[in-house]
Amino acid sequence: MLKILYVFGGEKASGAEIVVERLMSYNQDCESHLFISPGSFAQQLFNKLKPYHITLVSQLKKLNRTKVSSGVFYVRAIANYFIVSFLTFKYVIKNNIDIVHANTVVPASYLLPMVIFCKLFRLKVKFVWSDHDLTYYSNLDNRLSSFCVKYYDITFVVSEAVKAKYQTNDKTIVLYNGLDLGVFKPEATKRLTLRQELNLNDDDIVFTIAGGIAPRKGQLSLCEGFNTLSKKYDNVKLLIAGAKGDDNHNYTNTVLKIVNNSSKIYYLGKFADMVALYNASDILVNNSNLKGSEPLGTTIYEAMACEKLVVATDVGGSKEIIDDEINGFLFKPDSKDALMDMLEKVAKNYYTLGDMKINARKKAKERFDIKLMTSTYTKYINLLMGLNNKSFE
Repeated sequence: MLKILYVFGGEKASGAEIVVERLMSYNQDCESHLFISPGSFAQQLFNKLKPYHITLVSQLKKLNRTKVSSGVFYVRAIANYFIVSFLTFKYVIKNNIDIVHANTVVPASYLLPMVIFCKLFRLKVKFVWSDHDLTYYSNLDNRLSSFCVKYYDITFVVSEAVKAKYQTNDKTIVLYNGLDLGVFKPEATKRLTLRQELNLNDDDIVFTIAGGIAPRKGQLSLCEGFNTLSKKYDNVKLLIAGAKGDDNHNYTNTVLKIVNNSSKIYYLGKFADMVALYNASDILVNNSNLKGSEPLGTTIYEAMACEKLVVATDVGGSKEIIDDEINGFLFKPDSKDALMDMLEKVAKNYYTLGDMKINARKKAKERFDIKLMTSTYTKYINLLMGLNNKSFE
């Protein structure tokens, strides 16, 4: 059985950590080990007694560039490169690890000294990493991602949209995120319970947007459009789920001011039970802008798995999830008119779109099942290790 050491950064779980941890838990063909930053996500994994070995590595904590000088930041970053590489190398040798899998660009870049050392001395350990981002917010991360693609044996990307930024590269493989479809599914009881808690009526058409409050997610324009919509349709409601933005206080405050002045918009904060949220909803809205885009919108395929109608801006990997007018709707990003037209379209025709919701879950089964993700991952890992004679497709 192959031994894989996964390396995660950040104290809190985002979609990138959640999906790869799900892969680790479901992949019974390999023995998994995990290096992870101390924090709430690591504690959660310890509490759930996950079936793999967990080691805390403090150097994997996120470095905050805004709170220190650039000189201090780079000194700390460079130190982390060598400390994380050294600790990983020791662990690999001691535990006979076959593959190191870094998740996201920062952990992957921290391991570059080890990757280059192992290749220079032709050590047998292999290296893969997962890229979940269409764009990075610094030129440094852009350069580091290019180095990772060059030196790692495989780069797993979450969509064709992410793959396109690397042009042609036969070591770059699309690995779509996977869901446990036994968990993400229609649940009448969860729907009823949460609707009662929120004082939502049975005949309310409930729109939901989920994600941290930020301009790139588009909560503000959605609230403004929804206020116009609610003047024409008495039974529409809007749920906003997600943490308040740390870097955009003015934007967050403007959104919350609209919420406070409306009887039809509810701010739920960061919501733990997403399956309940999707089930209590009728229409999931993804209003990401073109600049922020979506590598592969997690809330889109999760809501589709729960048989919900989804409308999303046509950005990034969204068209790889939604087949327009078959299992959801796509609309033009950064356009208040396009957003307004879409809100009115689904509100007016909601009760005639039952087949689209069934098609949505069907698409989730076909492309975003954790079993499919695991089997695809195992295929390429076995190819990398020479356990079959085929080449990468």
